[in-house]
This record gives sequence, C-alpha cells and structure tokens, in this order.
Amino acid sequence: MRRDYFICVFLLCICVSLFYVCFLPLYFVYGEIVPREFGPVETAFSWIYLVLVFAVLPIYAAYKKKFWMSAGLAAYGVVAAFPVWVLPGMADKLSGEDASIVSVVWAFLLKSIYGMAEAPFAPITKVLGDTFVETLPRRIMPVALILYVGCQVFRFYRNAYRQEQLDPLKALDKTSIENNTTGIGSKSVRKASMPEVLGTVITAPAPAPSAPAAPEEHKETSLPE
Repeated sequence: MRRDYFICVFLLCICVSLFYVCFLPLYFVYGEIVPREFGPVETAFSWIYLVLVFAVLPIYAAYKKKFWMSAGLAAYGVVAAFPVWVLPGMADKLSGEDASIVSVVWAFLLKSIYGMAEAPFAPITKVLGDTFVETLPRRIMPVALILYVGCQVFRFYRNAYRQEQLDPLKALDKTSIENNTTGIGSKSVRKASMPEVLGTVITAPAPAPSAPAAPEEHKETSLPE
C-alpha cells in the first residue's frame, strides 16, 4: 500500500508532463525559449497542476502522515532537476569531434526530461515570468520534504506541550511547591490533611458527669420501754 502511494504520485506527475509534451509544442527547451501562444484551457490546467504539486499533495501528505506520497513527489522533483545538474558538466564531451554516441544519446535523454518537466508550467509565464517559472521543477523536491518534516516537528512539540499540561505529576509538584512555607530553597514536610468527607457529620453532645450520690443518714431508732 505504501508503494502504491509512491508510484501513483510519481506517475501522475510524469503523465501530466507527457500530456503537454505529446499534444503541445515545447516552450522551454534546454538553453533557449521558443515563444508561442497559450490557450485558456492550457493555462487553466497549468494553474491546477501548480496548486496540486506545490500545495495540495505536499500539505495533504504532511497532514495525514503519508510519507510515501511525499517521497513520490520528491522523487519526481529529483528527476525534473537532474538534467540541470548533469548537462552543464557534459558540455566538453559534446563539443568536440571525439564525442561518443553514448554521450550524445544521454544528453538527448536529459534534454527531453528537461522539456517534459518544464512543459506544464509554461503557460503561467505570462503572470510569473520566464525566469521564475523555469526554476519551478527544481523546487518540487525541497517543498515536499520541508512541508512534511516541518509538519511532523510541529505536531511533535504540540503533542509534547499538551501532554505536559495534562501530566498529573506536574500538578503534584506544583502543589508541593505552593505548600512550602519555610522559605525559598528549603525543604519542608507537607502536613497530612484529612480527606474531605461528603456530607455533614453531626455528633451528639456527651452527657455531663453526675455528682456522686451522698450516703443516706441512718436514723437511730429506740425501742419502746
């Protein structure tokens, strides 16, 4: 299932790029720009693709913890930026008469990948400009990874803060500090307190102690004479 997320996102970006390459002429060619007009439908789908790649997919993957979705998007970003990283170093191999057929074919594939990655963003050059739009494919990978990592770091510290606020041990420590009456830096033993009892207990008053009874006086009786 995780591989499905990676493959689906990666192939989705490639399919959209190939759609522009197959049915529309290239605007960005490696090393130059071929001016042409853009239709309203093409421009609308370019804006949708821009929002999908730089906002919807990375934010959804970061919020739902779909790492493989972000990884698929980042992998496409690596593929889109790879020609710009490699082609400048191949200039010497392609300029002389000793250029090998392998180098020529490899350069042709890299230039094709460059045109494929740039094609979906070409119609929005009217608003954002050629220089800014030309760098968009190379920003896919950092945006996908930064959003995912940033969201997870924020979620970690938020959960840690909530757990700290709800920790009962912290509440007990705070109570013990408040009951410290001997001054700062000294330790005191908390006095034990009786737990509160629900309701009211009524006790009857104890009877007062009675005085001891006085001994009865014995009257002397005289016999009749």
